[in-house]
Amino acid sequence: MQLGAVLAITLPGEVQSALRTLRSLFDKETLPITLAGLAVFISVWAALISRRSMKASERSATAAEIQARHAASQADAAERQAIAASEQAYSASSEVSTAIQASQISALEGAKARIDASVPRISVMIYQKNDHAGLAENSYALPTPLLSMPTTGPVKLDHWSTEGSEDSTPHWAWDAFFVSHGLLFNFGNEPARVIPHGVQFYAGTHPFTGEEIKEPATTIHGEKILYSGQSALFQVIARKQVDDWVQLIRKKEEEKESCESHLFFFPADFDEPECSVKIRTTGMPLRRSAPEDVYAIFDPRSYFDVHLEFLRNYPDSPEEIAARLKGDKEELFALYMNKQRIKWIREQIANRKPSAGSGDADEGAAVGE
Repeated sequence: MQLGAVLAITLPGEVQSALRTLRSLFDKETLPITLAGLAVFISVWAALISRRSMKASERSATAAEIQARHAASQADAAERQAIAASEQAYSASSEVSTAIQASQISALEGAKARIDASVPRISVMIYQKNDHAGLAENSYALPTPLLSMPTTGPVKLDHWSTEGSEDSTPHWAWDAFFVSHGLLFNFGNEPARVIPHGVQFYAGTHPFTGEEIKEPATTIHGEKILYSGQSALFQVIARKQVDDWVQLIRKKEEEKESCESHLFFFPADFDEPECSVKIRTTGMPLRRSAPEDVYAIFDPRSYFDVHLEFLRNYPDSPEEIAARLKGDKEELFALYMNKQRIKWIREQIANRKPSAGSGDADEGAAVGE
């Protein structure tokens, strides 16, 4: 039975018509045209799909760009928030630091005010300097007070010579010294303890009123007691051995050299607060001369000067204030040693002399600039 007869029997008319059309498209004569049409159709379809894909990609890229901008905006906002938080933290830290510094300053000022209110009220003055420098085999055996010294001319000193010696002491071990005299007066309402260092007290006549002044009372610990309204006379012998003076001359540092004595003042019944006076005597009682066989020449008319420096032992940190209030001597000693170490380091840096290599390097750097 033929296909047409079968289709006519079993299939509806519309389907039979479609099958005939397909048959006519794929017969030998129309197959190339049909295939070409299919190829064109597929190409058009692929182009449409590609265009849709490109549009979809563009939409995706646009969406991604929008998301990237949004993310960047969020990042900028987060950065601004971080900067604001950092500035707030810095401001808070600065405020805390300022508050701490203000509290420390307040504590130090309070401690200084308390010390100023409770230190002994003692005035110190130098009222006389002996006109001539002195030379003695042993200046510690001289009488107190030593108000005047015999006027002599220059004395030639030889290193090992014992000429003029009573105890066979060579000239290099003799003492060359300056003598000055001072006056203390307690103008406070409370007695004060005085601890001398390189200072000798004696009884004598008041240089201004002419009244007789007794030597201050001495405790079993060697401290002097100066009562309210009491005056005291003292003597300072600024001494060095001849050899020490000569070494200074050789170093050409005599203008920087000085002898120091101290007077420390305390309340009568407390160890604090402490104040003191540094008595600084400057001068050079010896000179060198050619010929070389002369060790040194003592010059009795050498000029010297005396300076007074009033000192108060103020705390310089809250830690020191706390240690003082607690009476912690170990902590006070540790703080003192730390300050001395820092002072020593600063002096080493200040006195450091640049080496030749470092000087050349600095010069080269300056030229390079």
